Amino acid sequence: MTLAILILFSSSRGKKWPWIICTLLVLLVLRRWSTGEKIYFFQFTYPLHNLIDVVEEIATTGQTTENPLNNVTKHYVIKKDPFPKNCGSELCESFDIVFIVKSFVGNFGQRVAIRNTWGSKKNPRVKTLFVLGYLESFQPFVDFEYEKYGDILQFGFKDTYDSLVYKTILPIDWLVKRNIKTKYVHFLDDDRLVNTRRLLQFANDNIQTTEKKIIGYKVIISRPYRDKSSKWFTSLQEYPFDFWPQYIIGGTILTNMRVVKSFAYSIPFTRIIRMEDAFMGILSKLLKINVVHNCGFMPYYTSGSDLKDKLSSPDYKSYNSLIEGWKQLQN
Repeated sequence: MTLAILILFSSSRGKKWPWIICTLLVLLVLRRWSTGEKIYFFQFTYPLHNLIDVVEEIATTGQTTENPLNNVTKHYVIKKDPFPKNCGSELCESFDIVFIVKSFVGNFGQRVAIRNTWGSKKNPRVKTLFVLGYLESFQPFVDFEYEKYGDILQFGFKDTYDSLVYKTILPIDWLVKRNIKTKYVHFLDDDRLVNTRRLLQFANDNIQTTEKKIIGYKVIISRPYRDKSSKWFTSLQEYPFDFWPQYIIGGTILTNMRVVKSFAYSIPFTRIIRMEDAFMGILSKLLKINVVHNCGFMPYYTSGSDLKDKLSSPDYKSYNSLIEGWKQLQN
């Protein structure tokens, strides 16, 4: 009713739109007040507020006087480490790109298909590693897989959807602590079909090794799910704001080691949330890392034959689909 009256009043003066916009803003504020959400565009803050200064201090001096807010990267269990199987000495050879593939522990077929297609060892300058959690019933098979291929990075947390964020932040810490030398790092899920040759050329053309930049399919405006029945539910205690910062969907982040190091240094000094892609968006905002959109990282299924001028596609959820998609991409 109030909105209708204001519109009629403003129309009589010939100034409709300013009144409508102001009224909508007032209604937005009232709605946020009633739900308890804070307005992202006006009120966003996140611990630590001086995170970028802490990261710069660590990068420069190797330490900081700031107290950590969590010990996630200090106390974690590595059950399978690919470093001893891939590095003949204290240091690995350098790579052009390392693929960090987040994989459910039971997705053996997906991993075999990737090894036989876009993640093969044909190019020694390209390294593919699979990040797994732990489920006891699968462990004998993972043991065999690790011994055969040596490309498994397995952590001790339970492999569930809620632990997905740890499949990104712990490999970030591992890459830095193991001093892995690579120009680029690409984080992605195991249902992606990747145009490897085009992706590497794209990285060379679009990311300088000193740039603070992440690239992928960017979401600019997105709201947290407040429905408790949703697997993406985020409570006000976890994240009190009405919108997320811009982020890259599905964790399909392409970046360089400078950014990986900044992420690694920052993780102990912030509050971790379950929503992996949104969390990386929060870190990027706090660290003033440029989040760049590229539509070549497809957000929906794209056939291999249509992927030749693109970079990657999701929804290849079986061994056969990955193999067939790869054949189409090569023809």
